[in-house]
Amino acid sequence: MDHIPTINDMFLASEVRGLGRDDRRYRREVASGMLVRIHRGAFVPKSEWDFWTPHMRYQMRCIGAATSGRTRPVLSHDSAAAIHQIPVLGAYPKLVHVLATIAAGTRTEHGFRKHATALMDVDIESRGELRITNLVRTLVEFASTTSFASAVAALDWALRPEARNQDPRTTRESILDCAKRLNLSRGRVRLLHALDFANPLSESPGESFSRAIIHELGFPAPELQKEFFDSRGLIGRVDFWWPAHNLVGEFDGIAKYVREEYARGMTVAQIVVAEKVREDRIRATGPGFARWEWDYPANPQRLYHLLSEAGLPSWRRGAYRHQLPRQNRASSA
Repeated sequence: MDHIPTINDMFLASEVRGLGRDDRRYRREVASGMLVRIHRGAFVPKSEWDFWTPHMRYQMRCIGAATSGRTRPVLSHDSAAAIHQIPVLGAYPKLVHVLATIAAGTRTEHGFRKHATALMDVDIESRGELRITNLVRTLVEFASTTSFASAVAALDWALRPEARNQDPRTTRESILDCAKRLNLSRGRVRLLHALDFANPLSESPGESFSRAIIHELGFPAPELQKEFFDSRGLIGRVDFWWPAHNLVGEFDGIAKYVREEYARGMTVAQIVVAEKVREDRIRATGPGFARWEWDYPANPQRLYHLLSEAGLPSWRRGAYRHQLPRQNRASSA
């Protein structure tokens, strides 16, 4: 995951005014291209901004919005998800999500999306100067308000061991208990559907995204992380396996080529060769193969045709036209 920017990475106009100095130079430096205004009264050097990923930029917007004013709002929903490093499919929002009182109501203003709740102080934690919904509450509120595919990616991640190492409470039971505690009504069915579908065997957001779209396309559910063997022993695991149709499915994300935990010291060329040898050995045992990248689940009709042509049946007949929300990429492959 990306490095999380901190309050030390930005300039706050309020701090300068507190020292009795003129903060207009920040506006001049924004105009000259030296600074980027990330929220009202919060700025970062453009040289750093240009280096950051979209994930890091949105995290910085959230930190700036939460610390540049007189109060310290509680980050929630998409914004808390970004701080907790929960995989998010699609473009990050322009608004910063925070909790608001019932009296204040749910509304959008001044760069904030405010979510009214009677439980302002339940399941809240502090991270330095930030106040944020804890991981379990964030999962509940995020999954109940986003798309099915994005909710599945978040919950698959949450149920994997690495998330439980971050917070051992990320279990199905704790997520359901939190939903009850929040008296969740709107979005409850969406959350329950995604939670029932979630599977920690999905090892990346791309696999989770693919699996959710495969489900929505009407194809049969695959087995996950199936091991294949030949006379030489274990060949490896595949992402998706349909035994009744003798078909292997593989999602090819960029992570396997650039991340150390996948690359294990190999160059990109070595990884490509190893993948080709692995696939050839699996094919030699008999199954067909279907491979795809991000553009396929992001454009479901392409994935529909790919899997159909590979011999996989769907209860949806004919060309599948499915309009997805903006969630068509992930913060990690």
